[in-house]
Amino acid sequence: MPHLHLSLCPAAGHEPDLRQLAVLLTDLTALHLSKDPLLTAVRFSLLPATHWFIGARSLAADTRASYQLEIQVTAGTNSEAQIADFLAGVHQAMEAALGPVHPTSYTVVQQVPAHAWGYGGRSQAERRLQSQAQRPSPAEDISGPVLRRVRQGARS
Repeated sequence: MPHLHLSLCPAAGHEPDLRQLAVLLTDLTALHLSKDPLLTAVRFSLLPATHWFIGARSLAADTRASYQLEIQVTAGTNSEAQIADFLAGVHQAMEAALGPVHPTSYTVVQQVPAHAWGYGGRSQAERRLQSQAQRPSPAEDISGPVLRRVRQGARS
């Protein structure tokens, strides 16, 4: 259940296709971080070049786009390798979608404790506990006749 926020300063004369970017980011999140696309939320903030500065220099004086992507995921659900792959994949995808991208463009993976966030009014910690409670115990996984033999063997 990730939430992504892409702040974007498109290059002059370039109008990004937000639907295409939403699909792209959702796909990258599923591919690299193993997140459910149906629970992935993406929002955008478009900023003019006069409102974006790198090295105290306005992007209005540059021909490249820039972005900052922030994604929140539940802490402990992804490895460092998965996150590194995601970071690289996002930058490559942004260059493909936006054209030349300023190298000082950021992706931030925020790992939020499961008790501190959720959706639908329930925390991720609560969802995890409910999921674990609903899993059948090993004894419930054994079919009737097998379970009877196991129980009879235990009494012998």
